[in-house]
Amino acid sequence: MGILIAGIAVVAMLLATSSVMFSTFIATTVSGGQSIKSVTQVEVQRRGSTLSITNAGFVNGGTTDLTVEMKNTGSEPVVDFADMDVIVEYTDASDKAVLTRLQYKTSGIGNNQWTLAGTGVTPDSFNPQIWDADENLFIELKVSPAVKSAAAALIVVGTPWAGSDQTTAVAP
Repeated sequence: MGILIAGIAVVAMLLATSSVMFSTFIATTVSGGQSIKSVTQVEVQRRGSTLSITNAGFVNGGTTDLTVEMKNTGSEPVVDFADMDVIVEYTDASDKAVLTRLQYKTSGIGNNQWTLAGTGVTPDSFNPQIWDADENLFIELKVSPAVKSAAAALIVVGTPWAGSDQTTAVAP
């Protein structure tokens, strides 16, 4: 009789252990599947958010004011321009390396800031004041200290979903 009770206890412990291990396996598999789904959604959105810088240059022969023209070559619109990154790397007149992330301003930019140019989004044919696919965006930026004459400034622009492009503009 004692052997029978011991056998039942061993079988019960094996069943309990197997049940815990199986439920842990199922929970881990479901959690991993949800993580893969989330990563895939972010990747799809990131790939849909691409841009191409088509033109960049200094304005009026100066070494602080620049304009940049870009085209939204992805499928994701940019709704809030403050979520974009504009970074400029250059050498100043004192031969010091400068790396600056410019702040977005809705109008009236100061040093190390950027804004939409007067033309803004063109053609703005789908969503007003939203940078949609196949639309161009014109921005103005101002750096301080000034870029060294004849030196190249590297301009990097990034969208909220990590699409980015870069170009250079040579100071006059």
